[in-house]
Amino acid sequence: MLEVARRAGDEPVSLATVSRNTHLSRAYLEQLAMALRNARLMKGVCGKGGGYRLGRDPADITVREILEAVMGPIAIVECVEDPASCMLAEYCECRPVYGLINQRITEALSSFTLADLLDSDRVAGMRQQLDRGAVQQRGCPAIRGAARGADT
Repeated sequence: MLEVARRAGDEPVSLATVSRNTHLSRAYLEQLAMALRNARLMKGVCGKGGGYRLGRDPADITVREILEAVMGPIAIVECVEDPASCMLAEYCECRPVYGLINQRITEALSSFTLADLLDSDRVAGMRQQLDRGAVQQRGCPAIRGAARGADT
């Protein structure tokens, strides 16, 4: 989707071009393209010079829509979407936690659009935010040691 969006314009983008630029096999891209077409996220253009175009403006296509088109509904465990898949779902203490995690994942995926991923400044900001989070989670070894009362 990003490769098609980057080359958005009057001419459709061929899967051969996408394959060459992304190093993904054409057979795999054909599977993805079919799913994305069925979800109306991309449009196929037949004939000489044919290929694919976005089905909507990149700002109107969420990352969640893309992932669900190619992978199905977001569900960290099957029982979140289908309680009947587990005979213990009604009594399971973990299922509400899985449901909340799943809800937050889908909210996060819905908050980003294809246009966001095309914006290099936005992506750089996300990388910085991710890096800051990784540093905060790891923390400074000296501080971790001091917190435990160890000599540093």
